[in-house]
Amino acid sequence: MPKKSWTLEQLKKALSSRKDVKGWIITQEHVHRRERYFLLDGNALAIDQDRDVYVQSILARIMVPLNKPDRQGEITKKLFPSLPLAPQLDSAVAAALQTDYQAWSLPEKIASPLSDLKTTDPRMAEDLAGTMNDLTKRVKDCTAQKRPTVFSSAELFLAVHDRELHLSTGLVHRSSQSRAYAEAAYSMMEAPRSSERPKSGTSVPQSDEYLNMRWSVHLDDLAIEEIFAETTDRAEHSLDVSKPTTGKYPVIIDADVLATLFNTHVSQLSAQNAYHGLPFVKPGEDLIPEAKGDLITMTLDPFLPFGADTTVLSDQGIEQRPVKVVDRNRVITTLTDKQYADYLGTHPTTARGNLVIEAGKLSHADLTKQAPVVMEILQFSGLFADPNSGTFSSEIRLAKLYDNRKGSVTYMKGGSLSGSITENFANARFSREVVKRAQFQSNSMQGSGYFGPAFVLLNDVSIVG
Repeated sequence: MPKKSWTLEQLKKALSSRKDVKGWIITQEHVHRRERYFLLDGNALAIDQDRDVYVQSILARIMVPLNKPDRQGEITKKLFPSLPLAPQLDSAVAAALQTDYQAWSLPEKIASPLSDLKTTDPRMAEDLAGTMNDLTKRVKDCTAQKRPTVFSSAELFLAVHDRELHLSTGLVHRSSQSRAYAEAAYSMMEAPRSSERPKSGTSVPQSDEYLNMRWSVHLDDLAIEEIFAETTDRAEHSLDVSKPTTGKYPVIIDADVLATLFNTHVSQLSAQNAYHGLPFVKPGEDLIPEAKGDLITMTLDPFLPFGADTTVLSDQGIEQRPVKVVDRNRVITTLTDKQYADYLGTHPTTARGNLVIEAGKLSHADLTKQAPVVMEILQFSGLFADPNSGTFSSEIRLAKLYDNRKGSVTYMKGGSLSGSITENFANARFSREVVKRAQFQSNSMQGSGYFGPAFVLLNDVSIVG
């Protein structure tokens, strides 16, 4: 690691001594990550790359006074301990002075003892290398099974994130979180059908690869064997496909898609949206207009054991507690952190946490039989969800078509799907099976967590073949 030029305590002292700084939030994260990449060497599983990575990140949100009443400048900067501190702070303060925001203040103290939450799998915290070796054995067992598909590659990432939150008001909080990531890819190859063979020359075999991935905080939620079995099953069917016919369909989507859609859409319940004049659903209004299906009950739960966004404090130092946000489709809470509480003259509430959605009463099998024809999306090519309009769209990587008139199930590939949360969830039916899901982005310290129905059936979803 590069040699340090300064320490965290020196950073805090330097910021506190500057008269041109009115407040600051420092977030430091130390990450220990093991990465292992797998390929086949002949017929045996081989480790292609094995990495042991240590990373430190320091983000400083710096607030400066302006010569205007009730206004302040602020900027968030990544600071580098290997570089001299003073020039970095001078640059950050100069940038903050070029901004103009409504003034707000950081919380002075925490009123009560903080809850002790489950955020780190003890196996990873105690022995990251040993845990990686244990998971490697499970990957080896999965790839050793005889299958009609061919194993292509796999990846395992295990990490422990140790964080510190420091506020200029004196608040200090330390926490940790484990993260696990598994990825598997299988290929299917077959000779072309006679109708597809060229009239002359050598025929070229058809092949396709299916890739599957999953994040978790606790290893029990990673389910490596399930990932490999699902990947090879879907790869096996990836060549025997048809293109969907254009029209409107009842469509089943899974928890990974639900997590993306609702973790995006929940911004419409925030004080931030209300302040900036963005789409906002206030308490007393319906989340889904004219909903007639399973009415959504949603909780933001920062206490969920081993959730992707399980935290006792927001990044502005406000204590977080579970809060019901939507009760049978009726919005009852506005999510408000300290900044926007000051802006709007209200009190801060929980603003972070894992989305928990109440399950329905139907099984997955029941959902597939709710209409003469039902399409289940197995994988999108790249889902896009607009937080403001509530619309979503993607190309279809792989899907199943249940034709209940014929009693047949066929696989589909290609075409695109588009929909809207406010329209297509009006008659939604949620499954009684529930799962936990985690999503993380490489450039963010914060994850998105979900616990709720494994599937949901939407109606009148537009498909273009």
